[in-house]
Amino acid sequence: MSSSMTKADMEREIKQLAPFHHRVALPHGLSTYDAASSLRRREKTRLDALTRHAFPRLLELCGGSFEGKRVIDVACNCGGFSVEAARLGADYVLGFDVADRYLEQANFIKQALELDNVEFRKMAMEDCSDESIGSYDVAFCFGILYHLENPVFAMKQLASVTSDIMLVDASVIKTPLNPRAMWKMNVPKVVESEDKSTTALWRSEQRCQFKPNAKAVIELLKFLGFSTVEIIRPRKSGLELRYYTRKRVSFLARR
Repeated sequence: MSSSMTKADMEREIKQLAPFHHRVALPHGLSTYDAASSLRRREKTRLDALTRHAFPRLLELCGGSFEGKRVIDVACNCGGFSVEAARLGADYVLGFDVADRYLEQANFIKQALELDNVEFRKMAMEDCSDESIGSYDVAFCFGILYHLENPVFAMKQLASVTSDIMLVDASVIKTPLNPRAMWKMNVPKVVESEDKSTTALWRSEQRCQFKPNAKAVIELLKFLGFSTVEIIRPRKSGLELRYYTRKRVSFLARR
């Protein structure tokens, strides 16, 4: 893929904005992943692991591609999954986050790849509404559910703009077989740092958050009006360990 940005321009931006949470391939043989500045191995594997794990089943329900679809990417971070949706044919992709740094990274990637059908905005999940952003065929809800202070309200807002399919990927608490729906409350410490490389840039104040078990996610999605909810089992090799240990679970919900 060609780009109006030179290789030197991209290398300079990558270095300035690193680390990126998603490894995205860029023109000139570059990518957003830089081993020297990486904070966690997951930055190298996150995008690849989830797309190989969950996207085949998602695309099957979508007829093999996102052609003709409007896709929303919640807590998009640097936008790797938004880019993937565009690559798979989406008509329009909206990615949003609350951290300026992530949005700066996402817009750099958009510029480098010259994507006209992807938009990034600063917005909270709780602000989703048909009036503000319109309706979407497919919603990505990755890595945010267990951080929410008001998960039912926030997910209700997202569901209100999702007309067909929601893919949720979340860390969950492990409970015995056939458990009741459960949520574990956590009040994480706020780490005060001016280091722009932190992976928790949006945590600027004390938060109370709730982490669900798998049963709670399924019950919540059904409560939100999705008639079918399935857990995508990890059938690919080389995924992140947390998928095999069931500490991380992907849920596919459809109206």
